[in-house]
Amino acid sequence: MKTTLFAQETPLHKVFSDDYLFTIPSVQRPYSWTTNEAGELLDDLLDFIEHYGITEKNIGDVEEPYFLGSIVLVKKDGPHAEVLDGQQRLTTLTILLAVLRDYLGDDYAAEIDDMIVQRGSKIRNIADTYRLCLRNRDSDFFKVSIQERGATQKLNADTPVKTDSQKAIRDNALYFLERLNELDPQTVKTLPGVIATLCYIVVVSTPNFDSAFRIFTVLNDRGLDLMTSDIFKAQVIGDIPKHEQDHYTSKWEDVEVSLGRDRFNKLFDHMRMIIQKRKGSANYKDEYNEIFSTISGSRFIDEYLIPYGEIYLKLVNYNSFFSQQPQLIKILSLLNRIDNNDWIPPAMYYMRHHNQKVEDFLYRLEVLAGTSMILRKNFNWRMSRYSQILREMDKGVDMFSDESALEVTEEDKQEVIRMLNGDVYTDLKDTAKRYLLLRLDSLLTAGQPYYDYSVITVEHVLPQTPKPNSDWLQHFPNPSEYVHKLGNLVLLTRAKNAQAKNYDFQKKKASYFQTSNGISSFALTTQVIQEKEWTPDVLKKRQKKLIDLLKNAWNLHAKSTTTRP
Repeated sequence: MKTTLFAQETPLHKVFSDDYLFTIPSVQRPYSWTTNEAGELLDDLLDFIEHYGITEKNIGDVEEPYFLGSIVLVKKDGPHAEVLDGQQRLTTLTILLAVLRDYLGDDYAAEIDDMIVQRGSKIRNIADTYRLCLRNRDSDFFKVSIQERGATQKLNADTPVKTDSQKAIRDNALYFLERLNELDPQTVKTLPGVIATLCYIVVVSTPNFDSAFRIFTVLNDRGLDLMTSDIFKAQVIGDIPKHEQDHYTSKWEDVEVSLGRDRFNKLFDHMRMIIQKRKGSANYKDEYNEIFSTISGSRFIDEYLIPYGEIYLKLVNYNSFFSQQPQLIKILSLLNRIDNNDWIPPAMYYMRHHNQKVEDFLYRLEVLAGTSMILRKNFNWRMSRYSQILREMDKGVDMFSDESALEVTEEDKQEVIRMLNGDVYTDLKDTAKRYLLLRLDSLLTAGQPYYDYSVITVEHVLPQTPKPNSDWLQHFPNPSEYVHKLGNLVLLTRAKNAQAKNYDFQKKKASYFQTSNGISSFALTTQVIQEKEWTPDVLKKRQKKLIDLLKNAWNLHAKSTTTRP
């Protein structure tokens, strides 16, 4: 039977009328528009009003409509319609209408409210029905905080939320209220009529979900702002028998909420790597179509999404999950300082399939990731190496042997030593040298150091540009020979001070390297504060000690399994 496709330009007062009762299907992504997108929508409407000089009195004379794009619906007979594309606009418009309703009050509230709620019948015992019903997880919040008359006036920045979507809904409502307070009162009164009568949406509807999804996919290919996980959700849930879809949708959304939108999307990168064990292509859709050709929707959620989602959360929120394992926290705090997250799939795979020696595996992984960052290994090298590690684990190779792909090669070990002896400050990227010094600090600290400072800077002891006739030049007649060496660097938890960084040693360590109570946040810096003077011999001695620490920790001496100190 041929599917009927219906498309029509429709004014918003007809979109938000008894012709439609919108629901957001469980396969949809969450509401995610921020105040940036909501602000653009409102600005466009205000520009439209200003351009045509629209007022309450002349709205009926304006012939040029304002188009808000299209929405894609699965709709059969009757008003009930599932929104496959258009949730962000419909939700944001409802928020704006609700704010206008509560802001303008009685003279306008009843008419605006008719666009938000479909009236029931007391004598027929039919309850009022809201014209837009969000996903189950956010539906009640949307009703109580937005759709109920007067609800938006009760919102504030402390209104509790449980999901990223609810936060976006709350923040956008408060943003609209703030903007209305800044507008001319006549403009505010004009807005509802412009939205209702001059704003049009192209409504595309079909009674068949598969047909609607094809339309949705074409629109996505042409630039809709969707995340990877959004595109695959319909495919995964659609593969599951209908009587189980709500159950698996709830499972999917539990993982999504626990990670947040951005991390949830990154999870798909990591799972693709784990499943395929190779560098991915540029076409993500083809990559996952290949995966879903062999893995069913329910199996994907049960065996990949849920377990790997839980492990990923532990890897990035390690302080919460491993509070009784200080050494593991130390390792993960360093891994999370690596300037890429390509190490995560091997870590996830090992933690999923092995219960023993997790700390030892992550330690070896940190050595490989850390040395690779120092050596500026590129993306292709990392993908190749981590893919090899995944394949070896899949085949049961001993990941603690000298022959494992986790082992740093002899050539790379020697290159790391060469770089450690060079001008570390100028030769390494900022992220790499900061990581390197934090790595050393962790080796000098017996307990568990916490590096959750908002600012961590790398500073020189001997300044880069000592003042003429300063004490520095008495000890260092040729400063450039020493200034950028590892032994001359410390860590601070403050922004650099152009004046203080050139102080002589005694004044610098007293007023710049330590706090008012005479301590530093870093063992690495305390080490320097305890020195009575700063000379080439002191610097060289410190340099050797620091490099020897890394040689032992990263086993840079010779080819053998890394031994944790």
